[in-house]
Amino acid sequence: MKVGIFGAAGAGKSTIFRALAGAGESASKGVSTGICTIRVPDGRLDRLAVFFPQKKAVHISISFEDIDTKEGELLSPETLVKIKGMEVLGIVVRGFADDYYPAPPGGLDPVREFRSIETELTLSDYLIAQKRIEKMTKEARRDTEWILLHKAVASLEREVPLRRVSFLGEEARVLAGFRFVSRLPLLLVLNVGEGDLSAGPYPELDAVASDRGIPLLRLSAKIEEEISRLSMAEQADFIKEMGIAESARNMLVRGAFDAQDYICFFTIGDDEVRAWNIRRGSTALMAAGSIHSDMGRGFIRAEVIACEDFFRCGSMAKAKSEGILRLEGKEYIVRDGDILQIRFNV
Repeated sequence: MKVGIFGAAGAGKSTIFRALAGAGESASKGVSTGICTIRVPDGRLDRLAVFFPQKKAVHISISFEDIDTKEGELLSPETLVKIKGMEVLGIVVRGFADDYYPAPPGGLDPVREFRSIETELTLSDYLIAQKRIEKMTKEARRDTEWILLHKAVASLEREVPLRRVSFLGEEARVLAGFRFVSRLPLLLVLNVGEGDLSAGPYPELDAVASDRGIPLLRLSAKIEEEISRLSMAEQADFIKEMGIAESARNMLVRGAFDAQDYICFFTIGDDEVRAWNIRRGSTALMAAGSIHSDMGRGFIRAEVIACEDFFRCGSMAKAKSEGILRLEGKEYIVRDGDILQIRFNV
């Protein structure tokens, strides 16, 4: 999964990125390029690996990218290209003031800041869709794409982002080629001062996030950057001392999953125990295809057991004898924490 960290100048997005990139053993190299890859912590996978010590445990990884903005231009062509390459867009808004970044003349207003960014993203899609419609009109084209673009424009004119418009099946496939940025799942991050962490500042932002179905996180980027410079043991002590419930890294990872509505399932292969992410509501056939296209194409059945049931039994043999390990067909809806063994033939 690729998550972009984006926001207006002074919001603290680069500080948040540095906090992520400096997250000890969980961060990869490549920080100088503005990209860092984080291993998603999952105690269930760690526990599962204990039963198979000879196998490698492979966690899900998430890549975070610090998306630069040009001074005075929030959405330059270069910035738009980067945003279009993301699967989730984390929008950072400002809820702090200090000596280096004093409050603006009108005061801090993270709701207004978020709405301004959302409007810019929506306007960008509107201009692209309208330009395409004009070209198709000159060519006298009146196909599915032309109809869909008019549907999109009708929503964008009302400043309704395309993520809030239902496009199903063929419609979604046709629109995917445009990579409209207002279709991207969002993660809203409020960057506050150290003294505001426990106060729940700007409660009006909760209503905005709830109305749009967007996960909202509150954190202090300055504190999180300080934490990231400590050893893992020191980080735990510092977080506890500061009364911080959870590190920014873990909150952003969970928030990215929530934004995509992802769940995790596990596989036990010949040489590895592995976690996979898939959208909630996906079938066993979809899960098989996400592992390998051959598995999806030649799917026969899936052996399924919830990881908690496996932990209780202690082995697949015992789970099978107790009737807990079961066979499911391609329409089975995968649940968070399922262990899948795909039977296939190609």
